[in-house]
Amino acid sequence: MSKKIKPLAKILDVSEEKDSALKKELAKISQEKKALLVTFIAPYVGKKVSPTRTLSAELGLSEEFGVESVINELCDKTDCRNLFLVLNSPGGYVDSSYKVARALRKSFKNIVVFVPHVAASGGTLVALTGNEIVMGMMSQLTPLDPHSEFGKETTFAKSVIDGFESVTSFFKKTRVEDAPYTYKVLADKYDAEKLDRAISALTLMEDYICEILGGCGYKKDKIKQIAESLVRGFKNHGEVITLEKAKKIGLKVVGEEKYPKVWSVIREWLETYLLQSADKHVIRYVISEDLIKRKPKEEHERKPKVPKTT
Repeated sequence: MSKKIKPLAKILDVSEEKDSALKKELAKISQEKKALLVTFIAPYVGKKVSPTRTLSAELGLSEEFGVESVINELCDKTDCRNLFLVLNSPGGYVDSSYKVARALRKSFKNIVVFVPHVAASGGTLVALTGNEIVMGMMSQLTPLDPHSEFGKETTFAKSVIDGFESVTSFFKKTRVEDAPYTYKVLADKYDAEKLDRAISALTLMEDYICEILGGCGYKKDKIKQIAESLVRGFKNHGEVITLEKAKKIGLKVVGEEKYPKVWSVIREWLETYLLQSADKHVIRYVISEDLIKRKPKEEHERKPKVPKTT
């Protein structure tokens, strides 16, 4: 594996965990579970870059190269392909969310995703990489509804389609000349291009979800159903998907009680970074000593064989 490219290092926040006491506890878990431990945490405090501008962490360029970097570092150090991922993310760009999720799913055989608080929007797509998703009392996922911004206005793909279907349904029962003025205005507002973009965005998101779930051991007949539920089966983009709702959707989720010791330690790990000021996700990792690859000694370091005498 190649070393981290120096110019990219400036936009990353990737390293092995440095807190010695916490690292010791995490290393015990790594040893017991035979798994690599990684955080992917978006702190809740943004980074002030000017007197009037504050940047917050979201899934974007830094996260793409950050995940690539941590995967390369882990592959250099160990052959273990079991991952415990501690995830806290508000989401971000659709393409970045997909690439991060795809990279994780293709790089590890078995992934357990811990969501101690929020994995929203694109963060939910990353959470779907888990062969198992662990959630607690305050954990939440959200629907996967692509949206775009034009100036100060945010347009959600599902809302565009729902609105169009609502107006269409109204005019199936009401003649145009009998319709209220407001409905005529709404009907004139929709255009084919905008509607096509919205439909394409939802279809593409379903394709992304199906691809990610396809590597997690889900049955084929369930994958499409789950994707449709996450993309189209909700009231609005901000709907909270709890542990119970996630189970009803068909996701492989379990409660925190399955991993009581792990849950306690990863909550402490989350607390370490949650309130620090940052404009990117914090990526830290821990590997127990017994999982690290032992490099063969160099030729000159090897003890020469003594020929046998008769």
